[in-house]
Amino acid sequence: MSISQTALIDRVIEQFGLADAHPVSTPMESSCHLTRPTAPLSDDNKTAARAWPYRALVGSLNYVAVGSRPDISFAVQQLSQFLDCYGHPHWEAAKRVVRYLKGTRDLALHLGGSRPAFLLGYSDSDWAGCHDSRHSIGGYCCSLGSGMISWSARKQAIVTTSSTEAEYIAASETARDLVWLRSVLSELGFAQSHPSPMCVDNTGAIDLSGDPSHHSRTKHIDIKYHLLRDYCENSSIFVRWIPSKDNTADIFTKPLPGPQFTTLRGYLGLR
Repeated sequence: MSISQTALIDRVIEQFGLADAHPVSTPMESSCHLTRPTAPLSDDNKTAARAWPYRALVGSLNYVAVGSRPDISFAVQQLSQFLDCYGHPHWEAAKRVVRYLKGTRDLALHLGGSRPAFLLGYSDSDWAGCHDSRHSIGGYCCSLGSGMISWSARKQAIVTTSSTEAEYIAASETARDLVWLRSVLSELGFAQSHPSPMCVDNTGAIDLSGDPSHHSRTKHIDIKYHLLRDYCENSSIFVRWIPSKDNTADIFTKPLPGPQFTTLRGYLGLR
């Protein structure tokens, strides 16, 4: 089974006047770092900004990202932070996402197949990835044998003091989604007989998930994030290490260069 939104993508391209735009290979340049303006906009810039349908475009892109195109989730997450202060760089970045969709309009999210239907999660974070607030960007995705059935890219609610802490918080959020999906599958008659593996590329976060002896180093972390340890102890979740280059969730935390982005996009089940 495959899910696509080709008709909606075509409508977005026409609606925002990008039918003649050149396609690009990635939704965001790997060197792109969007930030809030440091100085008030001039009157000319304010007038120009009012003419750009930025909020409408980001809303349309978000609908596509949630429905069938997890590959643009990070770009949409970045763009959605500037709905009240966007400028020319933000508008150009939003149009680039549409140009990317134009070149990949026929991609579909493929689900099912011959592989066993077991839950598998991927978790990642980009420490202090937000240049304005220094919050980390967390992302995850969950597959059911083939193709992703759940994904997220969002800024973490708190500032973390290390990459290990950021990865641990991202893993906790991933675990909550995995446990919820296990419950849904159980209600549907497809109970998972083994712990659901969750792939993380940070060994420090993996150690924290299974060893509560590091209390002095982690007592500042909110209690709700330590729920991950309980999930590991009761055999709901099994945390395992994966190389960063193979971590599918990496696509949800930072802008990637073309070859790496294309590889991870295939891991999402988009083809």
